[in-house]
Amino acid sequence: MPLIERVRGLFAGGADAEGAGRAGAAGSAGAAAGAGVEVSASGVAASGAATSAGSKGAAGKGGVAHGRRAADELGYRLRRKFILVAMGAVTVVLTLIVAGINVVNYVHVCKSADTRLDYIVTSGQFSSDDPGDAAGNPSPKDARNHDPGKHFEGMTPESPFDTRFFTVSFEGGQVADVNTARIAAIGAKRARAYAVELYSRGRTSGFISNYRYTVTAQDGVTTYVFVDCSRELSSFHSFLGASIGISCIGWLGVLVLVVVFSGAVIRPVVESYDKQKRFITDASHEIKTPLAVIDADVEVQEIESGETEWTKSIHEQVARLTALTERLVFLARMDEGAAGFSMSPVDLSACVRDAAEPFTSVAISRNKRLSMSIAEGVRARVDVAAVSQVVELLLDNATRYASDGSVIEIALRAVPRGQAELTVSNAVDELPAGDLDRLFDRFYRADASRNSATGGSGVGLSVVRAIAEAHGGTATVKGGDGQITFTVRL
Repeated sequence: MPLIERVRGLFAGGADAEGAGRAGAAGSAGAAAGAGVEVSASGVAASGAATSAGSKGAAGKGGVAHGRRAADELGYRLRRKFILVAMGAVTVVLTLIVAGINVVNYVHVCKSADTRLDYIVTSGQFSSDDPGDAAGNPSPKDARNHDPGKHFEGMTPESPFDTRFFTVSFEGGQVADVNTARIAAIGAKRARAYAVELYSRGRTSGFISNYRYTVTAQDGVTTYVFVDCSRELSSFHSFLGASIGISCIGWLGVLVLVVVFSGAVIRPVVESYDKQKRFITDASHEIKTPLAVIDADVEVQEIESGETEWTKSIHEQVARLTALTERLVFLARMDEGAAGFSMSPVDLSACVRDAAEPFTSVAISRNKRLSMSIAEGVRARVDVAAVSQVVELLLDNATRYASDGSVIEIALRAVPRGQAELTVSNAVDELPAGDLDRLFDRFYRADASRNSATGGSGVGLSVVRAIAEAHGGTATVKGGDGQITFTVRL
């Protein structure tokens, strides 16, 4: 077979694998033209992939430099996120601790004041029959005869001497008596004002200024009893300020430590991530060349012996693998922030319609029907090629997995804030179990086997979400009643 030998000689004559790929593609195309045989689109695409692989290999140094910059940027982003998350957690913990301690302290202040109020009311210390001494202290005799510790937790025999209080009594809605004999910090006028305010509002307990109060009623007389909590509240506020100050100092100390050590914590992650991305990119480039050679060899075989179901299957699988490697490279570049999108205001309606139109026949070939509801005049600032890829991937997914005989609906409409919403909806025999958002995960397949007749790779929807997020939009999915809907906002 001189033709085959001539083409294989061209492959073998190259200095390396990439050169061989380019020579093979050219030889195959030339041989096909000389024999008057039409070269298939997949063969040309495969040859182009081999050429592309060669050119990318020649620019290896530039790729390495770009990869290093991307790794540095990734390290910076991860370090920043780590610091934010760590300090957020520290802030929450410190806030809860400080708040908890001070709440307990405040409750203790209130409980102590209420205990003294109960003691005053129960013992009748506010009665005019016991004015106390000239300084306003309770009678020492009464204080000694009454043992508060037996009935009032926290009270001691000295507590009555430390307690400063005043009372205001109401009878018939009018102030009947104001007793400020046992407190020097407040006069009768202000005491009356406090009581009148509380009486008019119907308040029976709480704080007013630095005074804790309660109400007792007996024989038609309503008495407001106020106990001075100035010292307790001052201590509470001092402790509150000190605890906040110490917490802030501790927070700053933790921040310094996190900033200092975050680099060491993130470095292994960055290195692993960088190696992963380089592996995907390098492996994809290496795979493209033998794929192009295989496709060219099969085309030569078809020229000699004609197309068979086996050669057709080889072409299909080569095209599938080529598409998969290109998507992996695309995702790797997206992760590195190097997708190279060219944003410009475009007629999104026309773009979506042009990308969707070829799937009308694809849907028919797969026993489905495509229905388009595309609003006119929808414009957005996007990358046309990327949006076309989104439409193609969504419709390819729908035509593969939609129920037989069902209708696939694609719709485009304008939404508020200058965005556009693209939806693809179709019926399914069975909704995927679990969280539907996992469909956007790389290599995730809802079916158990990757060798299913659908032929999907589990990468397409990941590309959809990556493109949407690169445009500042979102990609979501929801399902119910045997229907699944993918929504992309751009």
